[in-house]
Amino acid sequence: MKDYKELSRIEFNKQAEKFDTAKNNCYELCQDSYDPANKEIVKEPFKDFLDIGCGTGNTIEYLLKEYPDAHYTGIDLAEKMIEVAKKKIQHDNVEFLVGDAENLPFEDNKYDVIICKESIHHYPNPEKFFKESFRVLKPNGRLIIVDMNCNTVLRLFWNKVLFPYLINMGDCHVFSEAEIKEYYTNHGFKVLNYQTLPKMRFICSGRKVEKEV
Repeated sequence: MKDYKELSRIEFNKQAEKFDTAKNNCYELCQDSYDPANKEIVKEPFKDFLDIGCGTGNTIEYLLKEYPDAHYTGIDLAEKMIEVAKKKIQHDNVEFLVGDAENLPFEDNKYDVIICKESIHHYPNPEKFFKESFRVLKPNGRLIIVDMNCNTVLRLFWNKVLFPYLINMGDCHVFSEAEIKEYYTNHGFKVLNYQTLPKMRFICSGRKVEKEV
């Protein structure tokens, strides 16, 4: 059985130094989701921000310029991505660390908003990610996810053939709209909006509600 986390770590360590200038590959597509993600984040004020799967810190770099008084944390499984982020962004209000999205090293009720951008399709146990996100968010905090989106036929091919048998980059699963919304609602979130983006992407935002999960 594949060790998806280790494959992801290896892949993104390999890409870290050139990730921000990627051209003509799948990582260049990630750059197109930055603007809609940033616009969704700033719809409400925040003081404490967590970027899960932060990569080289592009989201935090943008937000820090606009909201320098907020506190930012970025976490990523790939240590070389974190090394690049630390070199690029040096600020008293910013912390980057190596860690696992399914086992977050943070106290309960810590963050106002969490972004997970172009990352959840690498998580072998997404239910753990949702439970951990719920745990570390403050009451009424928001979880925003941006990830891949495609039609049913292509999604089945990716999930049943491409990811398990043909590539070894740590990709696990592409989610349908129904699947992602179900994960939100089953783990204590109210879905605020879901939007299809260009180039086979979606953005979904949900709010933590106070109930048992």
